[in-house]
Amino acid sequence: FIRKRSRKTSLKMTKKEKILHSYITNIIEDENPKNICILTSQDVSKLIKRIEKLGINGLSVGPDIEKLSDENFDLFIILNDLHASESNIGTIKNLLSHKIAIFTNFEDDQKTNEVMLKLGFQTELIDKNNKLKCFSYNLKTYNNKRTWNNPKGWANPENFDKFRW
Repeated sequence: FIRKRSRKTSLKMTKKEKILHSYITNIIEDENPKNICILTSQDVSKLIKRIEKLGINGLSVGPDIEKLSDENFDLFIILNDLHASESNIGTIKNLLSHKIAIFTNFEDDQKTNEVMLKLGFQTELIDKNNKLKCFSYNLKTYNNKRTWNNPKGWANPENFDKFRW
């Protein structure tokens, strides 16, 4: 009887896992990716069961950042049990995926924030109680067109003689 009780409690998801799984599921539902890569060394079998119901064509799960293939993914997720270097994140961003979610805990928070900001990531989730933080990058929304960033009005040759600095 004692074994069964301890086994049941180990099968229950923690609050942090529930938040993480719900957040990832919401990202997948919003972005509708066809192939996903999740970097983690955790047991994510419960998350995979949720993801399978969402119509994903391909799912790659593994712990090794250094051995990434050249395959492109619609969504790339790194969970907080792995540490991705700035170089690894740059490789993922530039070569493997245009949509990335990186989960971190609050260790080395200032340095992590600086690196993520420098790489163009935005903070999407902060949950200090469960020590969970998510940064995201989406190339589609990263650099939106600005109305002032066009040739009309300031880069036209007919205005060169009119305005001097």
